[in-house]
Amino acid sequence: MRRPCEVPSRLGLFLLLGLLLTLTPRHAPAADAPPLPEGLAAPAQATAMPVFELPDPAGTPVRSTDLQGKVVVVRFWASW
Repeated sequence: MRRPCEVPSRLGLFLLLGLLLTLTPRHAPAADAPPLPEGLAAPAQATAMPVFELPDPAGTPVRSTDLQGKVVVVRFWASW
């Protein structure tokens, strides 16, 4: 037989766990970023994407200048 106080204590634990997970930072600050491997250096300042033109799967040309101000996901795939 369950005691009546078991359910509220479990609910309280779940609420506390949810609150802790919500308030915990999900990423490390930039100061804690790992050092770059030897031979690599961070750029002194950000640079713009180079101008290019490539066909999409339908053959329509896509220009990098048309993507300015939009979110762009670059997906690299290789088989070696």
